[in-house]
Amino acid sequence: MTIEADYSTYPLHELFKARYWVDPSRGAPLEAEIQKRCARILERAGRRKPPAVEPKRFRPYGLILGAAALVISVGPFAAARFLDAIHLIADASGDVLGLCGVWALLTLPLAVMAFLIGGMIDAERVTRWFNLAGRRERS
Repeated sequence: MTIEADYSTYPLHELFKARYWVDPSRGAPLEAEIQKRCARILERAGRRKPPAVEPKRFRPYGLILGAAALVISVGPFAAARFLDAIHLIADASGDVLGLCGVWALLTLPLAVMAFLIGGMIDAERVTRWFNLAGRRERS
């Protein structure tokens, strides 16, 4: 038998800190208290109620896409360089490193574009998440 904590006595900033330390399977009362307080703050600010949001973590898919593109772009060159540094590959006149370097140079602009497009996607999601676009229209 476990005793449920009374989260209503804690300040909101401590609840946000506790969110990272509470076991997700037992954190439903904590998340409910945070949602209730945030809804109350938004109502006081004169904005509409937030939609019922199930507790999900924000995943930066744009950053993940950019990191994957960077690994695909520069990864073979870094791996070949590392294996050459520990003398595991006998690189005859730098052919392997040369080809990997050309691959990295040709695909690096694609990785940079993936980071930029992913950053714009993440920024748009954050804007929608916090309803920042609606604030500018009201002023």
